[in-house]
Amino acid sequence: RAPLPTPRRLRTTAGMLTSALASLGDQTPPRWVLPGVLLFAVLIRVLVSTHPHSGQGKPPMFGDYEAQRHWMELTLNTPLSQWYVHTKVNDLQYWGLDYPPLTAFQSWICGLWMRAVEPGSVALTTSRGWETPVSKLAMRATVIASDLAFTLPATLAFVRAFYGEERGANGNRMTWATALILLAPAPILVDHGHFQYNNWSLGLTAYAVAAIVRGRNVLGSVLFTAALCHKQMSLYHAPAFFAHLLGVCLSKGGGDARKALVEVAKLGAAVVLTVAVHLAPFYLADGAGVAGVVSVLTRLAPFKRGLFEDYVANFWCATSPIVKWRRLLSIPNAAKLSAFATAGAMAPAMYAQIRAPSPEGFLWCMACVSMSFFLFSFQVHEKSVLLPALPVSMLCLRATGLATFFMPVLVCVSMWPLLRKDGLGVAYVGCVVLFVALFGDGTAPERSKPPPPASPKRRWLPGWIPSPGKRRTLGGGGGNDASDAKDGNVANGGLLGGVLSDVISLLGPTEQRAWVVAGRALAAVAVACHAWEALGPPPPPSLPHLHALAFIEVGFFGFLGVYAYCYVRLWACARDVGAGKLKAN
Repeated sequence: RAPLPTPRRLRTTAGMLTSALASLGDQTPPRWVLPGVLLFAVLIRVLVSTHPHSGQGKPPMFGDYEAQRHWMELTLNTPLSQWYVHTKVNDLQYWGLDYPPLTAFQSWICGLWMRAVEPGSVALTTSRGWETPVSKLAMRATVIASDLAFTLPATLAFVRAFYGEERGANGNRMTWATALILLAPAPILVDHGHFQYNNWSLGLTAYAVAAIVRGRNVLGSVLFTAALCHKQMSLYHAPAFFAHLLGVCLSKGGGDARKALVEVAKLGAAVVLTVAVHLAPFYLADGAGVAGVVSVLTRLAPFKRGLFEDYVANFWCATSPIVKWRRLLSIPNAAKLSAFATAGAMAPAMYAQIRAPSPEGFLWCMACVSMSFFLFSFQVHEKSVLLPALPVSMLCLRATGLATFFMPVLVCVSMWPLLRKDGLGVAYVGCVVLFVALFGDGTAPERSKPPPPASPKRRWLPGWIPSPGKRRTLGGGGGNDASDAKDGNVANGGLLGGVLSDVISLLGPTEQRAWVVAGRALAAVAVACHAWEALGPPPPPSLPHLHALAFIEVGFFGFLGVYAYCYVRLWACARDVGAGKLKAN
């Protein structure tokens, strides 16, 4: 197992990458910097992939690594009509396919590679628990290839679309944002350590956001629907996409219901057609018809698993020591209660985007909605926190303090019980220390300063100079916390909007530093929890999971704070759209 770089080497590497950007101010970075960032991101993924994976050497079920390998075995060796059906060779109790069709097709594609490298690794019924060094290397390679196909180009597309059009945009800021998103530790640890393919669905989501920010709403709808057809957990972002696109359609309608309805119909047709393309093979396979489609859909709802699994930093698990939810509620009642709580938690965010859609507000809405799902929905996994972490990372130039320290560290701390079980302690420490060394000071490169304004008598003015007598508008892009608070980011109308406006303006000068301080406090608490777990007395027999519960509680209260902050920033954007300070879609 290759160790991650030592702290001294991390500091050296951090200095090479960050000083190359920080020393440039608002200048364009050298050409080697962006390729260097991409290569460095791939290198970190390769190093993490040398560490253990989930369920390594732990029969009979092993873990997610075995699930992914088994799906390759299954899709390669059985008819498509039997992929989601219990048969003699497809025991659904042993890692049966329970993700949407695009995951199945991904497994088939990766299975072709595995069969070419080591046929025995995907042999039907005889390859269970297959963990030879060659097969593990080949499996890890498929995840890295998926990052090269989805995560890296999708991140570049998003940064260019969202931050490339901001006032004062420059290559320095865009490169910094790219590095932060690609080096976020949690996705690397889950996909390349624990072993999953979240990079497909998260990458497609990032592509979809980039398309929508550029006004290509039909393409964005197709891409996000593809993400949903890869992992049903992408549903965490679906209400935000729905609310934003509905708001955009209503805005384009300009009060004309017929025109707005036409816009909605276009997007609806794109969604339906994309879903149909993914499900059509199961309808046509061996003449299965509707039964083939039903066999897929019935595998996607995990109601039999209960309210939550393992130890996840959400409301139900964090409060379970006090309120025994599993004893009090049957599974149907728990599902209804969690659905009601989730809907109530995300409804204000959806309303804000329907009423005043904007590119930045869209991302804050994604953060609010996905955090609502994570905190309150039914059957949440530890790894589901990657979904609210994505939009926060994407807003790194709009909420710099939050995205550079507090949220990335909090996400990893909340997943520690899972990572510890997988034997990923060294990778966990290495990735978090590296990220904090690179970005933990909470600062981002400055915006470019425009030249002195020309005389207002000129008949034509460059785009960065406001016309005489007109208010300057902000594009879809970013800035640092403090400057953005001054530029205007506050809520939509009424007393609540005024209160939030005052809060943002008061927090503006110190907001970025406050998040850094909060991040350091979080790090201190996390270190204390780790020390207690490693050096303290063992938990009593009546509370065998006491150490894990400590990390869960820290994560839960941290996520509550992030959830509240995201709502403040979302309503800030909505108010600015109404006031003409922020560009609407």
